[in-house]
Amino acid sequence: MKKNVRWLLLIVSVVLISISCTGKEVALQKEPLSPTEQFVIQNLLNDEGLISTDLTSQKDLFLAESVGLWLAYLLEKGDRARFDAQVNVLKSYFLKSDFIVWRLEGTKKATVNALIDDLRIIRVLLEAGEKWHESTYVQLGKKIGENLILHGMNEGLFVDYVDVSSHAQANTLTMSYLMPSAFYTMEKHGLLSQQQVQDQLAILQNAPLAEEGFYPKYYDIPSKSYRFDEELHMIDQLYVAYHMASIDGDTEPFKRWLLNLLKRDGKLYGRYNAQTNQPTVSYESPAVYAMAARYMLVLEEQQKAQMFIEKMLSLKDPTTGYVEKNTQSTHSFDNLLPLLAEREVENAINNE
Repeated sequence: MKKNVRWLLLIVSVVLISISCTGKEVALQKEPLSPTEQFVIQNLLNDEGLISTDLTSQKDLFLAESVGLWLAYLLEKGDRARFDAQVNVLKSYFLKSDFIVWRLEGTKKATVNALIDDLRIIRVLLEAGEKWHESTYVQLGKKIGENLILHGMNEGLFVDYVDVSSHAQANTLTMSYLMPSAFYTMEKHGLLSQQQVQDQLAILQNAPLAEEGFYPKYYDIPSKSYRFDEELHMIDQLYVAYHMASIDGDTEPFKRWLLNLLKRDGKLYGRYNAQTNQPTVSYESPAVYAMAARYMLVLEEQQKAQMFIEKMLSLKDPTTGYVEKNTQSTHSFDNLLPLLAEREVENAINNE
């Protein structure tokens, strides 16, 4: 009898030890990880929860952009445990005087913020607070938002960046940084007035189009004028179109330009010459295809969204992330944005 009791106690002990050792994984993994998510967690996420920019020369460079995209993905997936862990990373490493510094190099914080990162993170925090009934997320989102509104606006418009110590401001507003979903969420939580939201959206809605159909690079606040780039970054162009489409703006000229480039070359390149419409680089970007898929999703063109997802997936090894095997060349942006796009397209299909 005693022998049986000892064996029973031993079995119980082993089970308890197993639970304590694997409990973290059980809590974190509600569903199987996709190969891309597994790559991010195993190769880019370090022991402190910081996301490396790449695997080589920028391994110790960490971007607020990565924090925001990772949080957005985790919210879309419904992974609260990992979301909470990354919020702690945000608070521990990226906050300075209630600003989110745009990057961390080793332990050295940047001296300025970046508007697009702030807006994305504020929106995600506020929406996560609503979804999971977690007031601490809402409080943090509002705290960062209030500070951004206080120090990061010029003539009633948000600016690209602010020095976190001196509060010296940029005098430009990059078009791709204008994020309507963030403005509406901030209005809902009493951070922005309806008029302030409309003032930001007006910059987007009144933007002139080039004859070909692409957008300006930025709005110059002092001269109240729009400026075009000589070299077009396709990711920026797609962000503008995506945001414009999200508020039911007419993006048909841009869509024609985009699809004509795809038809002409059989692919989208990362950058184009604004005068000649020819690519200025030889590479395709997973992030570009991811953003194109998200843009098509907003237009409710799911077939085209899926087509861009397939173009995106063709650039990766099915068993891992978006990384070049021989050189180990990769970038956090080229993994996190595709991860978010995959999830959004999947959720859209499932919700049909």
